[in-house]
Amino acid sequence: MLSSALIKRNGRNLKQQIVVKKEDEKVKPAKAIKTPAVFLLMFMVLMLLLIQTGCGSNSKNNGATPTPPTQPKSSEAGLPQADPGAFKGQGLLAFVWDNLLYVLDGDSGDLTKLSDAGRAGEPMWSPDGQWLAYIGYSDAQMDDGKLFIVKPDGSRSYEVNGLPLPVNSNEISWLPASDVLVVAFNGQGLYMVRPGDTPDKVNDNPGVLSPDGKTIAFVKTLPYDEKHPENRSDALYVVPVAGKEPVQLYVARENGICSTGWWPDSKGLLFRIDPMHSASIMADGVGLYSLPLTGGEPQLLTTSLNHPEWLSWSPDGSKLLAVKGTGREIWLNKSLAVCDVKTGESIDLPQSPGTVSLDPDWSPDGKYITYVQAAEPKEDISSAAGVASWERTRALWVADADGKNARQIKEAGTGIKRPLWSRDGAHIVYLKDNSVWLVDLSGGSPVKIIGTFPDATDSFGYYGYVSWSNILALYRK
Repeated sequence: MLSSALIKRNGRNLKQQIVVKKEDEKVKPAKAIKTPAVFLLMFMVLMLLLIQTGCGSNSKNNGATPTPPTQPKSSEAGLPQADPGAFKGQGLLAFVWDNLLYVLDGDSGDLTKLSDAGRAGEPMWSPDGQWLAYIGYSDAQMDDGKLFIVKPDGSRSYEVNGLPLPVNSNEISWLPASDVLVVAFNGQGLYMVRPGDTPDKVNDNPGVLSPDGKTIAFVKTLPYDEKHPENRSDALYVVPVAGKEPVQLYVARENGICSTGWWPDSKGLLFRIDPMHSASIMADGVGLYSLPLTGGEPQLLTTSLNHPEWLSWSPDGSKLLAVKGTGREIWLNKSLAVCDVKTGESIDLPQSPGTVSLDPDWSPDGKYITYVQAAEPKEDISSAAGVASWERTRALWVADADGKNARQIKEAGTGIKRPLWSRDGAHIVYLKDNSVWLVDLSGGSPVKIIGTFPDATDSFGYYGYVSWSNILALYRK
């Protein structure tokens, strides 16, 4: 849980700012002078040049000078209290501490500070873990900011220049199997960004790029009578990145379409139908549909809220684990379902009476799932105190992939948020008591690996929902 200065009550992601330090690291050549003192000076300058050369460089750096890593010690005042030993071998953990971005490396044990000032948010790992994208904000209340890409050891850091507008987290994604960042701007088109290079505009349509990088899916409102905007219809299109005419896949008559993403194999799409383009109806949950690129009628998978963290793909990309249910209050009518996006089949997982299930995540081997189970209150919650009381019922659970053999990890306690499987599939990383913890599923006491965050608690969120991906990103491959 973080302060109200960090978490917006409308449920949107945290917006923070980073200002990457840029330094002029050029050193003028020394003149040949024969005095011993000058020889000593020349030696020191030469060593400095060798150290700088070791940090790497890129001729296409958009004017952003690569910066060396900073290895802070947890004992220093104001720096994160971290336990690298407890996190050993579990991956890379990016997190925002006191507005600044850090990475805890489970392999090397290093804690690296990646920003020096401002406010950072929305850390996103590249598929190979070699790069970390994040957004810097000039004001805590702004929805958009500057895009940065940095090495996890801090050896190279770039501010992405050349984009037409500031960015937000909903517009950014990494292409699987490549170090290419995709940025989509409404009305401005689609851009590809490679670390250190100038952004490349690949299409005028600001849609969603397929995982294989070949096709763009986008939504367009069809012509309508301006006297009756309630009757307007949205259409779903696909178009090759290389050009050609768009192909219309589906029309939602007198309704809106909200794109959710692609199938992992790039052969189909997920989207939600927004009745009458109503934001209020959308906030209470709408149908999630699946449609192959071959066309036809979309298959209704389940009805759910539009929270990205409530969808988790199986490692092989064949199944989708989703939080099912209607109503914007997250403590009511929420359960889990496993959906087959190709057949449209949806299987409800077992649910304990009087509970809700939230925050699902699939294990690295695809055999298990983890999630949060909490009590479903009998009376309405209408205050922050009520939310805090309900949060104390949130417990950590694991189960087989089909929901069977579910068991509570009692050692973790309660108040659990955002559980994620670690690299070895035998531990779970989660948030509790304003800290990040790691628990061994075979038994033993949980270990605090990051915390306690320096911000006061306030997590009322949007009817209880808070997105934690704005301050936390785990890379486990």
